[in-house]
Amino acid sequence: MVVIAIIAILVALLLPAVQQAREAARRTQCKNNLKQLGLALHNYESTYGMFPPSRITLSNPTFQISWNTMILPYIEQDNAYRQYNTNLNWFNAVNDPVTTIQLPAFVCPSTPGSRPLPTLTLYSAISGGTRTNQPVWGYNDYGSINAVRNAFIVMAGLPSIGTRDAMGAMGRGPGGTKIRDITDGTSNTLLLGEGAGRPRQYIGRQPGLNPRVGNVAFGTQFTADGWGWADINNGFSIDGSNTAGLQNDTSSSGATTIVGRCTMNCTNDSEFYSFHTGGIQTVLADGSVRFLSENMSAAVLAGAITLQGGEVIGEF
Repeated sequence: MVVIAIIAILVALLLPAVQQAREAARRTQCKNNLKQLGLALHNYESTYGMFPPSRITLSNPTFQISWNTMILPYIEQDNAYRQYNTNLNWFNAVNDPVTTIQLPAFVCPSTPGSRPLPTLTLYSAISGGTRTNQPVWGYNDYGSINAVRNAFIVMAGLPSIGTRDAMGAMGRGPGGTKIRDITDGTSNTLLLGEGAGRPRQYIGRQPGLNPRVGNVAFGTQFTADGWGWADINNGFSIDGSNTAGLQNDTSSSGATTIVGRCTMNCTNDSEFYSFHTGGIQTVLADGSVRFLSENMSAAVLAGAITLQGGEVIGEF
């Protein structure tokens, strides 16, 4: 009995260390994923003279593509890129052989393995078209950082910019951003950030249960936009999260409530979110990967999103 008790104590002491080591390895792999994506964005820029926009959506003629799809040739997926039909909606069944590919570069290893799909009755995209059946699209835990909204700017204590958004370096197309246009400096401007866990929408650290009505689905669970890497809605226009935006704000335990606005790790629905302790990982316009603390100043984060804001933000 004494031996068993000693073994139990040793296991209890070692288990947290083992878990921490595993998470450290997952976080390192996540960082490597983002380094690969940052390199792909720069290779795209070297080819076309600009970074890819978050998405290109044209109606006449129809043309629809996400930034993820645009960089496929630069992450050793040239064949998939050639098969993608840009003249159809990204969710058109013709594109399923491409859009259902699970690409490790777009997935953070720290994200829980279970990603139950919402009960789908209708899919509708901004550019039109519907679909009543849903494949398992390739998961996506990273999003382009398109803009920071006025609500976030006001929350940060900065002067209001009214109804317009302060644009980031990967805003919506059709044109992309040239490096010379990033006057705030490439080492001070964000391109990509984590929005992990989709399609399930998380509130705090718990998955939500109440139905959500949005671009993706009308289902029995919260769902978050942009969970497929080919989804043109997978970029972020950051406005901070609040109770109104979370629609009923109920987690699986019924105990999670987000009060007021916050900068990250409050919800993964078009906001910064990761399963790492203390913050999220991001890609800057110089191609580097940086971990941002969830306690960082909202004003500094807003300044890091804009490409021509003229902010003096220092180290972050």
